Amino acid sequence: MTIPPTQHPLIEKVRNLLPLIEQTSSEAERLGHLPDRVLNALFELRLFRLFIPEEYNGEPTDLPTALRIFELIASADGATGWLVMIGAGGGLFSGFIEEWAAREIFAPERAVIAGSGSPSGLAITKENGFEASGRWAYASGAYHATWFTANCKIDGNDEQIISIAVPAEQVEIHDTWHVFGMQATGSHDFSVEPVLVPENFTFSLADKPLLKDPIFHCPLETLASLTFASVAVGIAQHALDEFQRFIESKPLAGDIDIQQRIEQANALISHGRWQLYQLAEAVWSEAERSKAPRETLRRQVDNDCREIVHNSVTAADLLKARAGMLAAFTDSAFGRAWRDLHTLSQHIIVSPASA
Repeated sequence: MTIPPTQHPLIEKVRNLLPLIEQTSSEAERLGHLPDRVLNALFELRLFRLFIPEEYNGEPTDLPTALRIFELIASADGATGWLVMIGAGGGLFSGFIEEWAAREIFAPERAVIAGSGSPSGLAITKENGFEASGRWAYASGAYHATWFTANCKIDGNDEQIISIAVPAEQVEIHDTWHVFGMQATGSHDFSVEPVLVPENFTFSLADKPLLKDPIFHCPLETLASLTFASVAVGIAQHALDEFQRFIESKPLAGDIDIQQRIEQANALISHGRWQLYQLAEAVWSEAERSKAPRETLRRQVDNDCREIVHNSVTAADLLKARAGMLAAFTDSAFGRAWRDLHTLSQHIIVSPASA
């Protein structure tokens, strides 16, 4: 496996965690969420805190390094990679929420955000905040989230959207995540009955960030495209690694068609990885100068990340065609990677239909 080199001390610690993630991936899939011993290990490495600033007890990490971490974890298990990526991504909101509220949400060591970007809630204006209610879909990590964020229409106005943050105890989780891939992400629906959300616990990513850390100059859509693509590359690498192990145990190692498929898959994954980190470096260079990426770069990120995800799926499909029943068994690591990758590719951010 070829993950771009980095001197960040977290990388080697993450590598040491991969065997546990691989060993528990079948269990996580059956449970529909990560086993507690995996969660505890992730919390111990502070991997959900990569985009939270130091003043809120964070573990601030540059974007390219964070992508390498997400990719590396996904190369052991796609759902775990997705959950670390989503959980860490929620740290972006810490730069847009007033300080005392941000400290309450993000400072606890085991703080994790889950939520939804769909504006399917209602926020009725009150004297000191909003009365919020609604139901939202696809809250990855709902099992272990401590706070939920969601978008609401202010007083029912489609043109006015506010993001709210509510503690997990005010949220009802609905068992809706019945899918053939990414099962361990537990991306269930959640709802909130009418509850008063103080104004300090609302925010808008359209506003100027309140903190100066570079990550807060990276638009959510751009960050999502890059991070989703990093997980896709990691899962595709996992599929390739598992396929190669499978072939080595069979009298097929000299099969020309199989070798060509391996070479094609490896080329697609390697090129996608190169694209990803070129884009990440360009975006981070702008962010370090307290600038959002220019519009042309944002469009390039959107388009190229869709391509990276598509090519990752293509790479896995090339291998699946010669994987036989390896792709069919539910306890097959290759089959799980293939299913997870196809499920990831349906997300609106990276789906071709969203272009």
